[in-house]
Amino acid sequence: MPSEVFSVPQAVQLGQFVLAAYDLHEEGDPTNFVPPAGYNLISKIYADDITNDPVAATVFGFIAQSDSDVVVAIRGTEGVLEWLLDFEFALVPFPYLSAGNVEAGFNDCYSSFRTGKADAAPRVVDALARVIAGGTAETLLIAGHSLGAALATLLAIDLAANGGFAAPVVYTFASPRVGDKVFAGTYGSLIQTSWRIANRRDIVPSLPPESLGYVHVKTEYEIDSADRCKQNVRCWHALETYLNTLDPSVALQPQCVPRPKP
Repeated sequence: MPSEVFSVPQAVQLGQFVLAAYDLHEEGDPTNFVPPAGYNLISKIYADDITNDPVAATVFGFIAQSDSDVVVAIRGTEGVLEWLLDFEFALVPFPYLSAGNVEAGFNDCYSSFRTGKADAAPRVVDALARVIAGGTAETLLIAGHSLGAALATLLAIDLAANGGFAAPVVYTFASPRVGDKVFAGTYGSLIQTSWRIANRRDIVPSLPPESLGYVHVKTEYEIDSADRCKQNVRCWHALETYLNTLDPSVALQPQCVPRPKP
């Protein structure tokens, strides 16, 4: 059964799944993609990347299953910091349940969240509902980084309300604020186990600003990368930095490795 206690090994394992989602995208969506060991691919996940112009459906992650677990891994995207800094942060009603308001760009991206590139492809929440109906999944884990963390948050609340699985376990890394106070409260009432890992040096978790009505969902687990990486906004935000701070055996991005101290 999932635990409400933060688990570093589980967080790092799920972070590795999200790194695999980045690799899936960076390798050009190969047809022979294989999830981490012990898991079989159920479906890839596609969405419109809100940071790119023109918008086009691209692979954002995958659903994988072991004998007892289903994992959903969702990557972030290049340019999310600039997008967050430049955007107007309009709040719009979340269309899939009565749960307050969410950031318009995140909502648009989530509305395109499907198991294929075509508009007619099944929604991810519906594909997960079919997997759950099979009766073999004891635990459903959802993980995402950056924009993928926002999408993971929206997927979790949608799934808990509409997907036939009331207790997903959520671990997000570097999540921005997703919605307003009502949304955060509804999320908290529906999702029992949710950990939002935030590097205190990373600017993305401070956006969109609270002054515009945004509130973080539960439950923050703060880390501090300190001098573990090069001191710049890209390295503070990188998923590898988050994982290395939790577990030093995880390698940093090469461009983020600090110079040796004299």
